[in-house]
Amino acid sequence: MHWWIATVVCICIALVIQYLCSSKLLRMKQQISIKNMALREAREEGASLEAQAKDLTNQQKSLTHSIDRLRVDIKRMRGQIKEKGLPVPEAEFSLDELEVESDEA
Repeated sequence: MHWWIATVVCICIALVIQYLCSSKLLRMKQQISIKNMALREAREEGASLEAQAKDLTNQQKSLTHSIDRLRVDIKRMRGQIKEKGLPVPEAEFSLDELEVESDEA
């Protein structure tokens, strides 16, 4: 009769151990899944930031070229206006910056 009690106790202990181990494994799998999702999101964010950096670099180059073209147009127009004897309006910004930067280019 004692061996039945020992068998039932052993089975109960085995079931408790199995439950504890399986719940521990489930928690570990969930943590791994969460970390993988976070890593994937971080990689996607990195790729997005790289694309934005490339777009901003292209925009900066485009704006720099536009400024250079405008600088040339402003100088040419100032010369044409002076040749025609018309009064040259005063600029709302410093024209020295235009001449200094064009000398460097």
